[in-house]
Amino acid sequence: MKSQDAAERYRNGFLCSQAILAAFCERYGLDTNTALTIASGLGSGLRCAEVCGAVSGAVLVIGLKYGYTDAKNRAAKARCNAKAEEFVRIFRERNRHITCRDILGCDVSTPDGRQKAIDEKLFTTVCLDMVVSAATILEELGY
Repeated sequence: MKSQDAAERYRNGFLCSQAILAAFCERYGLDTNTALTIASGLGSGLRCAEVCGAVSGAVLVIGLKYGYTDAKNRAAKARCNAKAEEFVRIFRERNRHITCRDILGCDVSTPDGRQKAIDEKLFTTVCLDMVVSAATILEELGY
């Protein structure tokens, strides 16, 4: 299962975004090392406690499957947008939020917020749960 793969990658030290993209990438022709590299800057909510890295990684997976290369192809653009919106809607329904600071209840881009996340083990509990949730949703949606 891809959710177990993503969880294991996260437990092994990769960011949430990296864990998600790497778990699904080869199915869509992207090698794991490139996936890990591409997703490197997305963790901790784009490094500023905004969009959860697991969500960002999942949207990259959606782009791998439904992305387009012709800017004038409105149908392809609409399909990709709809698939991303579907994922975000489901993730929000299940987890209440899509932003890192709201999910964790602290702003990990600040020293105090980061320390709170460390002290309360939020990275190893809540963040791991978000990785599993994002990967599970992708699996349920057929990625």
